[in-house]
Amino acid sequence: MKLHQQYLLLHSRFGHMLEHEVTLSDLAELLDCTHRNTLTIVKKMVAHEWIRWVSQRGRGRRSTLTLLVPADQIAAAYMMQAMNRRELQQAAEQVGAFSSSTTMQDHLNQWLLGYSGHHTETGSHYERIDTLRLPIRQQLHALDPLFINLLAESFVTSHVFDGLVQRNEHGEIVPCLSHTWDISSDRKTWFFYLRKGITFHNGHLLTAADVVYTFERLQSSERRTLYRDVSKQILSLEATDSLTVCFKLKAPHELFLPFLSTSRAAIVSQDTYGQHKDGDKEPDVPNTMQKPIGTGPFKVTTWDDHLCRLEAFPMYFQGRAHLDRVDILQIPWSAPAHLDEKQDIESPFFHLVHNPSSSEGRDWTQISAGVMVRKLLTCNTQKTGPLSDPDVRAHVQACITKLYGNGMNESNEGDPGDTDKVLMNAEELTYLSQYPTFDLPIPLHITTIPQYRMDASRLASSLEMYGFTCTVRIGTMEQFKGNLRLESDLILFSLIRDRDEELRRYDLYLTLSEHLEDSSKNSVQEMLQSVVALQISADRTAELDRIEKFLKQQSLLFHLTEKPVETAYLPSVRGLSFNSQGWVNLRHIWFPSKVL
Repeated sequence: MKLHQQYLLLHSRFGHMLEHEVTLSDLAELLDCTHRNTLTIVKKMVAHEWIRWVSQRGRGRRSTLTLLVPADQIAAAYMMQAMNRRELQQAAEQVGAFSSSTTMQDHLNQWLLGYSGHHTETGSHYERIDTLRLPIRQQLHALDPLFINLLAESFVTSHVFDGLVQRNEHGEIVPCLSHTWDISSDRKTWFFYLRKGITFHNGHLLTAADVVYTFERLQSSERRTLYRDVSKQILSLEATDSLTVCFKLKAPHELFLPFLSTSRAAIVSQDTYGQHKDGDKEPDVPNTMQKPIGTGPFKVTTWDDHLCRLEAFPMYFQGRAHLDRVDILQIPWSAPAHLDEKQDIESPFFHLVHNPSSSEGRDWTQISAGVMVRKLLTCNTQKTGPLSDPDVRAHVQACITKLYGNGMNESNEGDPGDTDKVLMNAEELTYLSQYPTFDLPIPLHITTIPQYRMDASRLASSLEMYGFTCTVRIGTMEQFKGNLRLESDLILFSLIRDRDEELRRYDLYLTLSEHLEDSSKNSVQEMLQSVVALQISADRTAELDRIEKFLKQQSLLFHLTEKPVETAYLPSVRGLSFNSQGWVNLRHIWFPSKVL
């Protein structure tokens, strides 16, 4: 047991700033150690000025013990040490009793500001090593493009892998692993021509066989991956030579090229991931903590429950990153409030900090990547229940409008949960009386994922003011993709409005159609077929808007809130740019040695 833990154990028994008469034998029993070790522990704590110990000589004589330091301060110090030892989760569990302490949070966050951000050290050959430490609150469960679910996982994989094409900062699709491509006149056959000399992080050369393997692997998976429907439109693909890949589609699909620019279509190495050579089907589960091998600007050198370390890949075909290392740290407590007030728990949009020694007195700058997060609520009308009645859905829609308004502004996100603001008054009771065709209260099951637990709870509390009794169900991402949605009445989720918004909306409405009654389902899916046939982006957007209008008119889709995603940074950060998902592009970031 470490000294910090032993102090917390004493504090739990004796409290803070109170004198207690105890014997060394009492302490030895509490700390579960010998008399001699107990005396050593007491002397160390006195030397640290954690306790005051007035000793009384003689066996059985009682000494006076006073604990001088608040438990949360010691707990925070213990967490800081654990960070350096990468024993963070263990420490978090051991000091869990203090985790809700505001003082402890302040200690941890103040230390985190100094620990994170840009740091420079000298390497073994006297070279300068620039490291950027980024704290996140999400656990990285997978870094294989086939298995990623969370935004933080997508953020990492976007720096480890590349696709055949990519979006530039203006949202245009441009070459990446392929230097160009051709399309047949019927828009069903696509040829991609790979660049020469591109290597994976393990030194293997990229060939067309890796591209073919990547998409065959994607198509054979039974997982409900993002944009799965687009990948299923591939009729066949083949490597016509070592640097040329031919895709044949079942029908023209104008979202095929945008799909190829996403992290779900990132190219993996057949040598690394295609280890089932004897006809065995590759397991449809991730290889836990397997270091990913891609062609991207960073390679993963360490990955465990607490740290994912990226190091610059010197042979990157688009140019070496300025940073040498990026340490992504999983933090089991909230980030500083002034940095985190506009971020959801699932957000990977990191706040960049210069070396703490140069940050004092400098103002933070907020920058938006033009990405919005819209939280949505949809109805399951395939299930027999209250929402099969269009009047009940209209009632829900009217309540949502009252609770969230039309401004789509999340700056007052807490308002719907504030009972002082949603208590029913005479006007609202009159409003409820306009719906005599059903009995109140109306039971509803709301389903969401852990990241939106608080949103669902606020919504449930608010709807209860308007005649509903709500039960909230929280499922993992995999459960959410499966039957859990189909067993619920209301489903709460979000839409990331970035440069892939067309794809995201297409995937959203297709998924949403699965839990609609047959007539609405067929209408939505017919309109989606029109979307993928339109070559002009503005026309596709108009058709997607038509689907959204239909869903709203049928009281099947409700907008809750919308907010921009912003990154806070100091003026000393240079080269700040964003990729198509609005994620900070780590390859271009650099820090000058002197700040004017």
